[in-house]
Amino acid sequence: MSSQISLVDFVKKIKSNVDYLISQWKVILIFSLLGTGLGIIYAWKQDSKYTAQLTFVTESEGSSGLGGYASIASQFGIDLGGGSNSIFTEDNLVSLLKSRSLIDKTLLSPLNNNILFIDQYVSNHKINSKWKNDSALSKINFISILEKKDFNRKRDSIFNSIADGIISSQLDIDKVDKKLDLIYIRMIDNDMFFAKAFAEKLAENAITFYTSYKTKKNQDNVNILQRQTDSVKSILFGNINEVASINDLNVNPVKQSLKTNGQKRQIEMQVNSVLYTELLKNLEISKLSLRKETPLIQIIDRPKLPLKNEKKGRLLFGLFFAFCFTLFSFVILLSKKWIIDQL
Repeated sequence: MSSQISLVDFVKKIKSNVDYLISQWKVILIFSLLGTGLGIIYAWKQDSKYTAQLTFVTESEGSSGLGGYASIASQFGIDLGGGSNSIFTEDNLVSLLKSRSLIDKTLLSPLNNNILFIDQYVSNHKINSKWKNDSALSKINFISILEKKDFNRKRDSIFNSIADGIISSQLDIDKVDKKLDLIYIRMIDNDMFFAKAFAEKLAENAITFYTSYKTKKNQDNVNILQRQTDSVKSILFGNINEVASINDLNVNPVKQSLKTNGQKRQIEMQVNSVLYTELLKNLEISKLSLRKETPLIQIIDRPKLPLKNEKKGRLLFGLFFAFCFTLFSFVILLSKKWIIDQL
């Protein structure tokens, strides 16, 4: 019986509270309208957010399509190899793209009209709005970091803070799918042009670094062989000219000793011809090896303007704030009623 009475009392209490809230509809309406207005103002003051996404694919090691070249090289006893011991797997490439060295290089790259990315970023985010009253900050020149002219603690601290902020909150880099070799770069910023340019420049710097690392040793070999080949070629062509000049002379056939100079040049020409042939063969094989080691990185999708604005709508924020303020008004009114009932 007591439980039934308690239940009846509970229902009556609920009904009493509902009736009280209905009687206070004007107060609730004021809170709701206030929340709507604040939500719209909040949404209006929020910066736009544009996302630039670039997707690229890396060629798997050993899949460079050099089967025919490798066959030719094998005829000369050269094995171009086919191992897959590269440290730059897709996962490592993701880490490389997030590295401070590449982010720093991108921020210090020229955007346009000799303006660095870092300068444009500072301007877009109004970071320099408070620098005018500080003589030290107003003279900050980020290009001096690139030129390594001096050390400035404030400048370097600001630069590091910006770079770390981009990595932690604006840049998203990962594989599209764990089973695929596709990697995407997402850059979020309040300037769509900056977001697009930054994503593309970061990809460009990563591809340049990756390619130069993979091909440095073979490129050095090609350069050395090219210089040696050009040098021997020049000497060989000189020998040919000398032999032709000597043969054109009217030499007495009885005096064979006069022909020795021509015979010497002929021997030098034959030796240099063999040497030139071997160097040329090794040069071509080295170029094939360089071609094999040069990674193929193909950009699949580039960000296209205009980028989609990720900024939340004013109506959505208005409704959300209105709901929160309405609940807040319920709490205040019911608390007030409870206090009065206790007196």
